[in-house]
Parts: sequence; C-alpha cells; structure tokens
Amino acid sequence: MEANTKAHAAAPPFMQRAPRRAVSPRILTDRSFRAAMGLTAFFAVWQALTSLGVIDAFLLPSPIAVAGALWDMALDGSLWVHLGASLQRVAVGFALACVVGMALGLMCGWWRGVADFVRPVVEALRPIPPLAWIPITILWFGLGDAASYFLVFLGAVFPAFVATYTAVRGLDRNQMNAALCLGATPWQLFTDVLIPASLPIILPGLRIALGVGWMCVVTAELIAAQTGLGYLIQQSRMLFQINNVVAGMVAIGLVGFAMSAVLERIERRVNAWAPSERN
Repeated sequence: MEANTKAHAAAPPFMQRAPRRAVSPRILTDRSFRAAMGLTAFFAVWQALTSLGVIDAFLLPSPIAVAGALWDMALDGSLWVHLGASLQRVAVGFALACVVGMALGLMCGWWRGVADFVRPVVEALRPIPPLAWIPITILWFGLGDAASYFLVFLGAVFPAFVATYTAVRGLDRNQMNAALCLGATPWQLFTDVLIPASLPIILPGLRIALGVGWMCVVTAELIAAQTGLGYLIQQSRMLFQINNVVAGMVAIGLVGFAMSAVLERIERRVNAWAPSERN
C-alpha cells in the first residue's frame, strides 16, 4: 500500500487521478436556502408593488389573492383535473419525442450516410414554431388530446434529436478504438461506451425538451383542448377572472420548475462520474 502511494505521488501530474470530491450536504442546503430566498424576495416585491398601488391589482393580482384562488380551485378539485390533463399530455408527447428524437440522433450520429438524408429535413422543420402548426394540427387531429400530444411531440423532438446527435458525433473515437482493442462486442460498445459517454450531453438536452414540451402543451390547450391549465387560463380570461388566470400561470411555472428540478436531480445522479457534477 505504501509503495503504491509513493508511486502515485511520483507519477507525473497528468497521470495522477484527481480525488473525487463529494457534494457536501451543507452546500446543497445553502443552495436550497438561496433558491428559497430568491423566490421569497420575488413574491415579496410583487406583493409590495400591488399593496402600494404601483401595479393595478385588477390587471395583476397580489400573490395573496393568487394563492387564495389556487386554494379555492384545489378545494373544489378543478385545479387537479386541469393539472392532471396537462401532465398526461406532456408525458405522452415527451415520451414519443424522446423515442423518436434519440433514435434518429443515434442513427444520424453513428452513420454519416443516414445523417446526410435526415438532417436537412430536420433543419428545415426545426425553425417552424409549434404555434404555426396549430391550424393544420386541428385539421389532422381535431380538438382533443391527440392534437396536444402532437404539438408537445413537435416541441420536444428537435432538442432531443440535436442533443443526441451532438453527443454521438462528439464522442472521442479513441475510446471506441480502445474498447475494440480490448475485445468489446458491438453491443458492449453501444451500452458500455457510447451511451455513458453521451449522457452528459443528452440529459441536459432532454431537460430542455421537457421545458419546451410543457410550454407547447399550454399553447395547445389555449386553442385545441377542453381541459388543462391552458384551457383554464383561457376560460378564466373570458370570464374576467384575473385571479384564476394568474393562478393558472403560477401553477404552470411551479410545475415546470418541479419537473426541471427532478430531471436535474436524475441528471446529477446518472452523471455523478462527470467532472462537471463533482462540485
């Protein structure tokens, strides 16, 4: 043991392995505290501006009024009905986008010939905003869940594709050659080298895709749905229930924040070996 320690100390700096630093629980606590303080300060300023009359309370209700509206909708069950409908549409559309986007990204990243055919189509469709697809989506799928699934899919599939394609194309070929020299089979090359090396890029891309999909489902529900948080906002606007409008917006923001936090936690756990996740 002592000889190994001396040999490690005598090795050149570029050959010495940096010790892995665990994330301190205190650091996590400090981050959570700062995040909570930031949100508290934001709502406190908002409440002060409405209380002092700087902002018209009819145009932008105070946080207390919005919290009351959320509480009322939670008690009568309408909030959970609309929230459940939105989450279901996001889950289905996002799952389809992950399957299609990652599969195409892997194929295009691995085979240049496939990329030459597929990438021009993707790059031509990617700049079209999902909002522009709404008229033709209603013609294809009508008013209902299918239209929302399709719009969420459109919003999420391109970030998933780009992240996967970039990860595969940026893979260090020396890692692949080393695995082949050690006798790795094609399946082992895929599962033990390609996938782990690509995850630090793919997972942040999926987090972006989920955020875009969440925004798309709300946009779809404003026009092409009979339930969901977007539909709740639209109906409340027509009835001049501004408290409910802002309450729906707050619910969208909080749920989106929670989904992003969960994916970020999964990303940190899966990519714990990556240098960027050690602090």
